[in-house]
Amino acid sequence: RGTATLCKKLVVYSSQDLKPHNYNPPINPTSMVKATQFIPLLSAFPVADAFRGVMHHRQLRYTDNCVQRAATAGKGDIYNDDELMQILTLHQEIEQREASFFDAEDETAIPGIHELVLKALDDDISSPSAKQQLFEVALETDVESKLDAPMSTLMHLLRDKKETIRAIASDVDGTLLSSGQELHPTTLEAVLKAIDQSQSNTQQKIQHFFVATGKSRRGAAGSLGPIIGPLLYKCPGVYIQGLYCVDEDNNVVFEKKLPSSAIQAAEELVEDFGISIIGYDGDNLYSTELSDIVVSLSEFYGEPTVELMMDGDESALKLVQHEPGMHKLLLMDDDVERLTQVIRPRLEHLALRHGATVTQAIPTMLELLPEGCSKAYGVQKVCEVLGINAETELLALGDAENDAGMLRMASIGVAVGNACPQARDAADFIMKERSDEGGAGLAMELFGFDC
Repeated sequence: RGTATLCKKLVVYSSQDLKPHNYNPPINPTSMVKATQFIPLLSAFPVADAFRGVMHHRQLRYTDNCVQRAATAGKGDIYNDDELMQILTLHQEIEQREASFFDAEDETAIPGIHELVLKALDDDISSPSAKQQLFEVALETDVESKLDAPMSTLMHLLRDKKETIRAIASDVDGTLLSSGQELHPTTLEAVLKAIDQSQSNTQQKIQHFFVATGKSRRGAAGSLGPIIGPLLYKCPGVYIQGLYCVDEDNNVVFEKKLPSSAIQAAEELVEDFGISIIGYDGDNLYSTELSDIVVSLSEFYGEPTVELMMDGDESALKLVQHEPGMHKLLLMDDDVERLTQVIRPRLEHLALRHGATVTQAIPTMLELLPEGCSKAYGVQKVCEVLGINAETELLALGDAENDAGMLRMASIGVAVGNACPQARDAADFIMKERSDEGGAGLAMELFGFDC
């Protein structure tokens, strides 16, 4: 009797809330496990699969204390038009069946699913095995028949791909770090856990953790703070958009610099538009002027202090005159619209003519790299040295355009909630949580570590 009414209410919720983000109250492990206990009761009803869809539509995450919803499937609705019509038809059938079996006046005493979940939210986890119990519920319930491809893929990953993950590669700015250049406690804890596993004397699930960033190595270490920063020097790393890559023993495994003609042409473009430029040579950064936006790269983003290009007589020099060469150039302007719509097309044309390529990680910065290079290429090089198959054993995390290739290449690519469209399109899953909310740490817990 209660089951029939519950079915009816669930059909209403399902037909009204079609998209993943529309009806998503926070759920703790106890409430989720309690709610999923209703699934066997519904087996006699055609709408049972719709209920499974509603419950497992809450994609799961866990922290050390609780399991919560995390990733948004990100593509398509739960039901297409035909399936919605079937649900509405089922709704009508259940109403008729309900009317024939019991009095309508008793229905008000039966709580709806929303009330049941809210009531369960007050409960705490009473067993250490709660996280594992919740994952077993998620893994053992077959929801593929009523859900779209992204949700089916989620279940497939939790069952299969997660088991083979042995390495984690993560972007820094906008992924590990919040918009205020801080580490969320959840992300800090997850990174420490990954590094601890990778450096353990005993066999652990995660054998390698490394950052994959546009920053210099010293800049990444400095921006990640006094706890994580020093540990980066004991880990592999992909720096300067994949143009300076090292293994865990600090051996350079890949490095490439820009053609001098590309540097010269870029400096001419900068002069035409009156914007700022910075050249990267490893951990040394150079510019022809110390404008406010240039200084902010060190003061806000944590990069090494930018030096003016000067000769022995303290006369100004061009970046192209730096004899060791430059790994990459940053073209910077606070006018994001001009940078994107006017300057970028010119820079793209320049890159084609001088053996270079363009990418972007931050709205106020365009990056000029050597042709054929990218963060993804650097990650691939490091994985080869580590004996990691990126397509089957790598979990990658990112948020920006320059992360898209890495997310697409990895066995599991996850974009945090604040990710740009290019990263979201490339990712297998999109976290609901932003970097400010610990999205990267939650992704590592969900897709990287054992329960």
